[in-house]
Amino acid sequence: MRALVVCRGKYSELSELEELARSAGMDVVGRLLQRKEGEDPKYKIGVGKVKELSRLVKETKAEVVIFSGELSPSQAYNLAGEIGTEVMDRTQLILEVFSKRSGTKESKLQVELAKLRYELPRAKEKVKLAKMEERPGFRGLGRYEVEKYYREIRKRMIETRKKLDSIRNKRTSVRRRRRRSGFDLISLAGYTNAGKSTLLNSIASESVECGEEMFTTIRTTTRRVDLFGRKALLTDTVGFIENMPSLVLEAFFSTIEEITLSDLVVWVVDFSEPVREIERKAKSCHKIFERIGLKTPIVTALNKIDLLEEEEIEEKYEKLSRYFHNPVLISAKTGRNLDGLKRAMFSSLPRLKRFILSVPNVPNGYRFMNELERKSRVIYRHYTPEEVLVDLESDRDPTKEAPEGTGVLGMETWR
Repeated sequence: MRALVVCRGKYSELSELEELARSAGMDVVGRLLQRKEGEDPKYKIGVGKVKELSRLVKETKAEVVIFSGELSPSQAYNLAGEIGTEVMDRTQLILEVFSKRSGTKESKLQVELAKLRYELPRAKEKVKLAKMEERPGFRGLGRYEVEKYYREIRKRMIETRKKLDSIRNKRTSVRRRRRRSGFDLISLAGYTNAGKSTLLNSIASESVECGEEMFTTIRTTTRRVDLFGRKALLTDTVGFIENMPSLVLEAFFSTIEEITLSDLVVWVVDFSEPVREIERKAKSCHKIFERIGLKTPIVTALNKIDLLEEEEIEEKYEKLSRYFHNPVLISAKTGRNLDGLKRAMFSSLPRLKRFILSVPNVPNGYRFMNELERKSRVIYRHYTPEEVLVDLESDRDPTKEAPEGTGVLGMETWR
């Protein structure tokens, strides 16, 4: 499909929009940038730019025009009428890319939920507009009554959420089993195309899909890694982009939750890019970490140094290291300094203590043990009528929150 991309603001946003379009399988045949402040409520861009865009569509034979900002249904409707072709916004494009990349039941459901959440606030207006006059991108809605269409979307959202909740509960059980088996849980995070999947392949010596296109990974992939005697499971997660839509973050909550519930996060950065681009993406990642409430220790893998000269590496490191937690220079492709990264990962993992507790077999005790499951690594439980013997590993003293009558039968710092 031949696509035109339109942006109000910066060239960097326009370039990222082009990359997204190509990842969706589109052929980008033109671009239009508007620097004017403010926006026209009817078209999103100025009337002059609409005329320019209409000419570009005819010249390039574009089949779809993609806007960097979010469009209301009326704006999309007005633009489609003026330029005579289908119009979509950045959120729709991201969902299109995710839809093409979704390979598991969970990722398909997550994409469906995000699409439904995008559609819900627009449903009534779209039906109204579709009945007025047929326009590109507004076909097929006229047969629905407004309320019926709205109710159908809500019903599908409820059904999809239930299926995702079931998968999330299974994921929680798997996470608990892994912790009981003595594994540290480590997540790879960072901007899309930073090299997370390549790093996972290099460290774990097992292959997962890699690529230059955006969002090659939208599902979690986990591999076992040995860190100098500590068993760890390393999980590759969905890549970030600037201004990640909230509905995408929320729909992919169970996937992103893997990051927040990890023992350690490895933030992968493409260090071969220009300084300003690295700064922009670093700030974007910081915002997403803040939005998801990340409090886990971070090690930053400054990747792709095989593409740089030594002098350039030193200059960039001096300028940019302040943006990153525990930065380590690496090349996932060549394997350079992967041992250094592993040492940093090992050192940043919490030092664990082993506790054997006697917890009273009462309702307060059950609540306490549920908290232990969430915050610690419970290895074993043994129930008697009066007490529950709990064998666990933790990086904090669990007895500070324990109910009255809890006893410590054993404790040792072992790693």
